[in-house]
Amino acid sequence: MQNKNTSTAPLPLEDNIRSPQKLYDMNIEEIKKHMLLQSHIEASEDNEYKIYNYTVHDVEIALPIIAEGLKETGFIKLGQAAFDDRVKTIFGDIFKTSNSRVKLRDKFNTVLVDSIGANEDEFDYTIDNVFISREYRFITDVPLIGDFVTFTDSNHYKIEINPPLIARNKYLFNNSRSDLAYLLAEDTLFLKTLVTSFGYTKEEKINTLVMNDYLDLDNNHMPTVGEIIFVKNAAGELEIKQELLKWIVAHTSVDDHALLQALSYYAYALYSNDDNDMYTRNPFKIFSLDEKRKIAAYIANIYEPLRQQLMPLDAGKWPVSSLLENLLMEDKGLARFLKEHDYFSLPALKQELEPGN
Repeated sequence: MQNKNTSTAPLPLEDNIRSPQKLYDMNIEEIKKHMLLQSHIEASEDNEYKIYNYTVHDVEIALPIIAEGLKETGFIKLGQAAFDDRVKTIFGDIFKTSNSRVKLRDKFNTVLVDSIGANEDEFDYTIDNVFISREYRFITDVPLIGDFVTFTDSNHYKIEINPPLIARNKYLFNNSRSDLAYLLAEDTLFLKTLVTSFGYTKEEKINTLVMNDYLDLDNNHMPTVGEIIFVKNAAGELEIKQELLKWIVAHTSVDDHALLQALSYYAYALYSNDDNDMYTRNPFKIFSLDEKRKIAAYIANIYEPLRQQLMPLDAGKWPVSSLLENLLMEDKGLARFLKEHDYFSLPALKQELEPGN
Protein backbone atom coordinates (compact mmCIF):
# COMPACT_ATOMS: atom_id res chain seq x y z
CA MET A 1 0.00 0.00 0.00
CA GLN A 2 1.14 3.53 -0.50
CA ASN A 3 1.98 4.46 3.06
CA LYS A 4 4.39 1.54 3.48
CA ASN A 5 7.23 3.43 1.85
CA THR A 6 8.03 6.78 3.41
CA SER A 7 11.39 7.23 1.70
CA THR A 8 12.36 10.78 0.83
CA ALA A 9 14.65 9.67 -2.00
CA PRO A 10 14.00 11.88 -5.04
CA LEU A 11 12.12 10.64 -8.05
CA PRO A 12 13.82 10.93 -11.44
CA LEU A 13 14.32 14.53 -12.47
CA GLU A 14 11.48 14.61 -14.97
CA ASP A 15 9.05 13.57 -12.25
CA ASN A 16 10.05 16.48 -10.03
CA ILE A 17 9.16 19.04 -12.68
CA ARG A 18 5.44 19.65 -12.30
CA SER A 19 3.01 22.37 -13.11
CA PRO A 20 1.52 24.25 -10.15
CA GLN A 21 -0.53 21.82 -8.10
CA LYS A 22 -4.19 21.60 -8.94
CA LEU A 23 -7.03 21.79 -6.46
CA TYR A 24 -10.06 19.55 -6.87
CA ASP A 25 -13.66 19.67 -5.75
CA MET A 26 -15.11 16.50 -7.32
CA ASN A 27 -17.07 14.11 -5.08
CA ILE A 28 -16.27 16.15 -1.97
CA GLU A 29 -18.86 14.76 0.43
CA GLU A 30 -18.25 11.12 -0.48
CA ILE A 31 -14.50 11.57 -0.08
CA LYS A 32 -14.90 13.21 3.33
CA LYS A 33 -17.25 10.46 4.45
CA HIS A 34 -14.90 7.65 3.46
CA MET A 35 -11.79 9.36 4.77
CA LEU A 36 -13.50 9.39 8.16
CA LEU A 37 -14.65 5.78 7.84
CA GLN A 38 -11.18 4.62 6.79
CA SER A 39 -9.66 6.33 9.81
CA HIS A 40 -11.53 3.66 11.82
CA ILE A 41 -10.07 0.63 10.05
CA GLU A 42 -7.90 -0.10 13.06
CA ALA A 43 -9.24 -0.38 16.60
CA SER A 44 -8.62 2.46 19.03
CA GLU A 45 -6.99 1.81 22.39
CA ASP A 46 -10.17 2.69 24.26
CA ASN A 47 -12.59 1.12 21.72
CA GLU A 48 -14.38 4.43 21.29
CA TYR A 49 -15.60 3.62 17.77
CA LYS A 50 -16.66 0.62 15.73
CA ILE A 51 -14.01 -0.80 13.41
CA TYR A 52 -14.75 -0.03 9.75
CA ASN A 53 -14.57 -2.82 7.19
CA TYR A 54 -13.12 -1.64 3.89
CA THR A 55 -15.36 -2.37 0.89
CA VAL A 56 -15.48 -2.46 -2.91
CA HIS A 57 -16.99 1.04 -2.83
CA ASP A 58 -13.88 2.43 -1.11
CA VAL A 59 -11.79 1.30 -4.08
CA GLU A 60 -14.30 2.67 -6.57
CA ILE A 61 -14.17 6.11 -4.93
CA ALA A 62 -10.38 6.12 -4.95
CA LEU A 63 -9.74 5.09 -8.56
CA PRO A 64 -10.69 8.36 -10.36
CA ILE A 65 -8.78 10.37 -7.74
CA ILE A 66 -5.62 8.29 -8.25
CA ALA A 67 -6.07 8.60 -12.03
CA GLU A 68 -6.05 12.40 -11.73
CA GLY A 69 -3.03 12.33 -9.46
CA LEU A 70 -1.08 10.08 -11.82
CA LYS A 71 -1.97 12.31 -14.75
CA GLU A 72 -0.41 15.26 -12.88
CA THR A 73 2.89 13.37 -12.71
CA GLY A 74 3.05 12.78 -16.46
CA PHE A 75 1.75 9.21 -16.43
CA ILE A 76 0.44 8.30 -19.88
CA LYS A 77 -2.75 6.28 -19.97
CA LEU A 78 -2.43 3.44 -22.49
CA GLY A 79 -5.09 2.46 -24.96
CA GLN A 80 -7.23 -0.45 -23.85
CA ALA A 81 -5.60 -3.08 -26.07
CA ALA A 82 -2.07 -2.01 -25.13
CA PHE A 83 -2.98 -1.95 -21.45
CA ASP A 84 -4.52 -5.43 -21.61
CA ASP A 85 -1.36 -6.73 -23.30
CA ARG A 86 0.83 -5.27 -20.56
CA VAL A 87 -1.36 -6.73 -17.82
CA LYS A 88 -1.08 -10.13 -19.50
CA THR A 89 2.71 -9.76 -19.70
CA ILE A 90 2.95 -8.85 -16.01
CA PHE A 91 0.40 -11.20 -14.45
CA GLY A 92 -0.11 -13.85 -17.11
CA ASP A 93 -3.37 -14.78 -18.79
CA ILE A 94 -5.19 -14.87 -15.47
CA PHE A 95 -8.60 -13.45 -16.36
CA LYS A 96 -9.68 -16.06 -18.92
CA THR A 97 -9.84 -18.92 -16.43
CA SER A 98 -11.51 -19.05 -13.06
CA ASN A 99 -8.93 -19.17 -10.27
CA SER A 100 -8.74 -18.29 -6.60
CA ARG A 101 -6.15 -15.55 -7.11
CA VAL A 102 -8.43 -13.20 -9.03
CA LYS A 103 -11.45 -11.21 -7.90
CA LEU A 104 -13.48 -9.77 -10.78
CA ARG A 105 -15.35 -6.55 -9.96
CA ASP A 106 -17.43 -4.15 -12.05
CA LYS A 107 -14.81 -1.37 -12.05
CA PHE A 108 -11.60 -3.18 -11.15
CA ASN A 109 -10.02 -6.58 -10.80
CA THR A 110 -7.95 -7.75 -7.85
CA VAL A 111 -4.96 -10.05 -8.14
CA LEU A 112 -4.17 -11.64 -4.80
CA VAL A 113 -0.52 -11.89 -3.89
CA ASP A 114 -1.14 -15.40 -2.52
CA SER A 115 -3.63 -18.11 -3.43
CA ILE A 116 -5.66 -17.45 -0.33
CA GLY A 117 -9.07 -17.02 -1.87
CA ALA A 118 -10.66 -15.55 1.25
CA ASN A 119 -12.87 -12.52 0.65
CA GLU A 120 -11.84 -10.77 3.84
CA ASP A 121 -8.18 -10.78 2.77
CA GLU A 122 -8.76 -8.88 -0.48
CA PHE A 123 -8.85 -5.49 1.25
CA ASP A 124 -6.29 -6.14 3.98
CA TYR A 125 -4.00 -3.12 3.64
CA THR A 126 -1.10 -5.06 5.16
CA ILE A 127 -1.10 -7.42 2.16
CA ASP A 128 0.23 -6.28 -1.22
CA ASN A 129 -2.69 -7.37 -3.36
CA VAL A 130 -2.87 -5.54 -6.69
CA PHE A 131 -5.97 -3.69 -7.87
CA ILE A 132 -6.21 -3.20 -11.64
CA SER A 133 -8.38 -0.40 -12.97
CA ARG A 134 -9.38 -1.23 -16.54
CA GLU A 135 -11.23 2.10 -16.95
CA TYR A 136 -8.32 4.30 -15.87
CA ARG A 137 -5.61 1.74 -16.78
CA PHE A 138 -3.28 1.68 -13.84
CA ILE A 139 -2.58 -0.52 -10.84
CA THR A 140 -2.62 0.25 -7.15
CA ASP A 141 -2.49 -1.51 -3.82
CA VAL A 142 -5.28 -1.01 -1.25
CA PRO A 143 -6.04 2.70 -1.70
CA LEU A 144 -6.64 4.59 1.54
CA ILE A 145 -7.88 8.04 0.57
CA GLY A 146 -5.99 9.81 3.34
CA ASP A 147 -2.73 8.61 1.77
CA PHE A 148 -3.15 10.83 -1.28
CA VAL A 149 -5.88 13.42 -0.55
CA THR A 150 -5.28 16.53 1.55
CA PHE A 151 -8.03 19.09 2.03
CA THR A 152 -6.90 22.71 1.64
CA ASP A 153 -10.27 24.03 2.80
CA SER A 154 -13.74 22.60 3.27
CA ASN A 155 -14.45 22.54 -0.46
CA HIS A 156 -11.11 21.79 -2.12
CA TYR A 157 -8.37 19.19 -1.90
CA LYS A 158 -5.07 18.39 -3.52
CA ILE A 159 -3.87 15.00 -4.74
CA GLU A 160 -0.38 13.75 -3.99
CA ILE A 161 0.35 10.20 -5.10
CA ASN A 162 3.19 8.56 -3.21
CA PRO A 163 6.37 8.11 -5.27
CA PRO A 164 6.41 4.28 -5.30
CA LEU A 165 2.95 4.08 -6.84
CA ILE A 166 3.89 6.64 -9.49
CA ALA A 167 7.06 4.74 -10.32
CA ARG A 168 5.31 1.37 -10.47
CA ASN A 169 2.84 2.59 -13.06
CA LYS A 170 5.30 4.61 -15.12
CA TYR A 171 7.72 1.70 -15.30
CA LEU A 172 5.16 -1.02 -16.00
CA PHE A 173 2.93 0.90 -18.42
CA ASN A 174 5.13 3.71 -19.79
CA ASN A 175 8.40 1.71 -19.85
CA SER A 176 10.18 4.43 -17.85
CA ARG A 177 13.72 3.21 -17.15
CA SER A 178 14.34 6.03 -14.69
CA ASP A 179 11.35 4.87 -12.68
CA LEU A 180 12.70 1.33 -12.75
CA ALA A 181 15.92 2.70 -11.28
CA TYR A 182 13.89 4.35 -8.53
CA LEU A 183 12.05 1.11 -7.78
CA LEU A 184 15.31 -0.84 -7.69
CA ALA A 185 16.53 1.55 -5.00
CA GLU A 186 13.35 2.19 -3.05
CA ASP A 187 10.69 -0.46 -3.70
CA THR A 188 12.48 -3.77 -4.07
CA LEU A 189 9.82 -5.77 -2.23
CA PHE A 190 7.26 -4.93 -4.91
CA LEU A 191 9.70 -5.80 -7.69
CA LYS A 192 10.51 -9.15 -6.10
CA THR A 193 6.79 -9.87 -5.73
CA LEU A 194 6.38 -9.34 -9.48
CA VAL A 195 8.69 -12.31 -10.04
CA THR A 196 7.99 -14.62 -7.11
CA SER A 197 4.22 -14.21 -6.90
CA PHE A 198 3.10 -13.06 -10.35
CA GLY A 199 5.74 -14.65 -12.58
CA TYR A 200 6.99 -11.49 -14.31
CA THR A 201 10.51 -12.32 -15.51
CA LYS A 202 10.99 -9.98 -18.48
CA GLU A 203 13.39 -7.58 -16.72
CA GLU A 204 16.89 -8.87 -16.00
CA LYS A 205 17.61 -6.32 -13.28
CA ILE A 206 14.55 -7.47 -11.33
CA ASN A 207 15.46 -11.10 -11.93
CA THR A 208 18.88 -10.38 -10.43
CA LEU A 209 17.28 -9.00 -7.27
CA VAL A 210 15.29 -12.18 -6.82
CA MET A 211 18.00 -14.65 -7.74
CA ASN A 212 20.44 -13.01 -5.34
CA ASP A 213 17.92 -13.67 -2.58
CA TYR A 214 18.00 -17.36 -3.42
CA LEU A 215 21.80 -17.30 -3.45
CA ASP A 216 21.64 -16.02 0.13
CA LEU A 217 19.68 -19.09 1.26
CA ASP A 218 21.38 -22.04 2.88
CA ASN A 219 22.08 -25.09 0.72
CA ASN A 220 19.06 -26.96 2.06
CA HIS A 221 16.61 -24.24 0.97
CA MET A 222 18.26 -22.98 -2.20
CA PRO A 223 16.52 -25.65 -4.36
CA THR A 224 13.24 -23.77 -3.76
CA VAL A 225 14.39 -21.52 -6.63
CA GLY A 226 12.75 -24.18 -8.80
CA GLU A 227 9.36 -23.04 -7.55
CA ILE A 228 9.61 -19.72 -9.40
CA ILE A 229 11.08 -21.24 -12.56
CA PHE A 230 8.66 -24.14 -13.05
CA VAL A 231 5.16 -22.93 -12.31
CA LYS A 232 1.53 -23.77 -12.97
CA ASN A 233 -0.32 -20.97 -14.76
CA ALA A 234 -3.93 -19.96 -14.20
CA ALA A 235 -5.10 -22.79 -16.46
CA GLY A 236 -3.10 -25.31 -14.44
CA GLU A 237 -0.53 -25.78 -17.22
CA LEU A 238 3.22 -25.96 -16.76
CA GLU A 239 5.11 -22.76 -17.57
CA ILE A 240 8.90 -22.59 -17.64
CA LYS A 241 10.47 -19.21 -16.91
CA GLN A 242 13.33 -19.46 -19.35
CA GLU A 243 14.66 -16.01 -18.48
CA LEU A 244 15.56 -17.36 -15.03
CA LEU A 245 17.25 -20.43 -16.50
CA LYS A 246 19.30 -18.12 -18.72
CA TRP A 247 20.18 -16.06 -15.65
CA ILE A 248 21.57 -19.13 -13.92
CA VAL A 249 23.63 -20.04 -16.99
CA ALA A 250 25.02 -16.51 -17.23
CA HIS A 251 25.94 -16.42 -13.53
CA THR A 252 27.45 -19.88 -13.19
CA SER A 253 31.23 -20.16 -12.95
CA VAL A 254 33.90 -22.49 -11.62
CA ASP A 255 33.76 -20.62 -8.31
CA ASP A 256 30.00 -20.14 -8.12
CA HIS A 257 27.62 -22.85 -9.29
CA ALA A 258 25.39 -23.04 -6.23
CA LEU A 259 22.13 -22.27 -8.04
CA LEU A 260 22.91 -24.78 -10.77
CA GLN A 261 23.46 -27.47 -8.15
CA ALA A 262 20.27 -26.33 -6.40
CA LEU A 263 18.36 -26.93 -9.63
CA SER A 264 19.73 -30.46 -9.79
CA TYR A 265 18.34 -31.12 -6.30
CA TYR A 266 14.99 -29.71 -7.47
CA ALA A 267 15.09 -32.22 -10.34
CA TYR A 268 15.63 -35.07 -7.87
CA ALA A 269 12.74 -33.75 -5.75
CA LEU A 270 10.43 -34.30 -8.73
CA TYR A 271 10.88 -38.05 -8.24
CA SER A 272 11.20 -38.30 -4.47
CA ASN A 273 9.03 -36.97 -1.67
CA ASP A 274 11.85 -37.19 0.87
CA ASP A 275 12.96 -33.91 2.45
CA ASN A 276 10.45 -31.82 0.46
CA ASP A 277 9.02 -29.94 3.43
CA MET A 278 10.78 -26.71 2.47
CA TYR A 279 8.72 -26.37 -0.71
CA THR A 280 5.56 -24.31 -0.71
CA ARG A 281 4.46 -26.23 -3.81
CA ASN A 282 5.91 -29.72 -3.52
CA PRO A 283 7.23 -30.67 -6.99
CA PHE A 284 6.71 -34.36 -6.29
CA LYS A 285 2.97 -33.76 -5.81
CA ILE A 286 1.92 -30.92 -8.11
CA PHE A 287 3.34 -32.08 -11.44
CA SER A 288 2.24 -34.98 -13.62
CA LEU A 289 4.85 -37.48 -14.82
CA ASP A 290 4.99 -35.86 -18.26
CA GLU A 291 5.48 -32.45 -16.64
CA LYS A 292 8.24 -33.81 -14.42
CA ARG A 293 10.00 -35.20 -17.47
CA LYS A 294 9.79 -31.88 -19.29
CA ILE A 295 11.18 -30.03 -16.25
CA ALA A 296 13.98 -32.58 -15.97
CA ALA A 297 14.77 -31.98 -19.65
CA TYR A 298 15.12 -28.22 -19.22
CA ILE A 299 17.30 -28.57 -16.13
CA ALA A 300 19.55 -31.18 -17.75
CA ASN A 301 19.88 -29.04 -20.86
CA ILE A 302 21.75 -26.37 -18.90
CA TYR A 303 23.28 -28.56 -16.19
CA GLU A 304 25.13 -31.07 -18.35
CA PRO A 305 27.10 -28.70 -20.62
CA LEU A 306 28.07 -26.50 -17.67
CA ARG A 307 29.17 -29.54 -15.68
CA GLN A 308 31.32 -30.74 -18.59
CA GLN A 309 32.83 -27.28 -18.98
CA LEU A 310 33.52 -26.53 -15.31
CA MET A 311 34.09 -29.87 -13.61
CA PRO A 312 37.62 -30.37 -15.03
CA LEU A 313 38.63 -27.07 -13.42
CA ASP A 314 37.66 -28.17 -9.90
CA ALA A 315 36.38 -31.75 -9.91
CA GLY A 316 36.05 -31.97 -6.13
CA LYS A 317 33.08 -29.62 -6.10
CA TRP A 318 30.96 -31.74 -8.44
CA PRO A 319 29.08 -35.04 -7.98
CA VAL A 320 30.78 -38.03 -9.60
CA SER A 321 27.75 -39.03 -11.68
CA SER A 322 25.85 -36.61 -13.85
CA LEU A 323 22.34 -35.38 -13.23
CA LEU A 324 21.03 -36.87 -16.45
CA GLU A 325 22.53 -40.28 -15.70
CA ASN A 326 20.82 -40.32 -12.31
CA LEU A 327 17.47 -39.21 -13.71
CA LEU A 328 17.58 -41.85 -16.45
CA MET A 329 18.16 -44.50 -13.81
CA GLU A 330 15.30 -43.14 -11.67
CA ASP A 331 12.82 -42.83 -14.55
CA LYS A 332 13.16 -45.75 -16.97
CA GLY A 333 10.77 -44.13 -19.45
CA LEU A 334 12.49 -40.76 -19.53
CA ALA A 335 14.80 -41.38 -22.51
CA ARG A 336 11.96 -42.67 -24.69
CA PHE A 337 9.69 -39.78 -23.68
CA LEU A 338 12.34 -37.17 -24.52
CA LYS A 339 13.00 -38.72 -27.92
CA GLU A 340 9.28 -38.85 -28.70
CA HIS A 341 9.11 -35.12 -27.97
CA ASP A 342 12.21 -34.37 -30.04
CA TYR A 343 14.02 -33.37 -26.84
CA PHE A 344 11.79 -30.26 -26.66
CA SER A 345 14.17 -28.72 -29.25
CA LEU A 346 16.85 -28.43 -26.55
CA PRO A 347 20.16 -28.87 -28.40
CA ALA A 348 22.44 -29.69 -25.46
CA LEU A 349 20.01 -32.32 -24.20
CA LYS A 350 19.80 -33.99 -27.61
CA GLN A 351 23.58 -33.98 -27.88
CA GLU A 352 23.82 -35.77 -24.54
CA LEU A 353 21.40 -38.52 -25.52
CA GLU A 354 22.20 -38.77 -29.23
CA PRO A 355 25.84 -37.71 -29.54
CA GLY A 356 26.91 -37.10 -33.11
CA ASN A 357 23.34 -36.81 -34.48
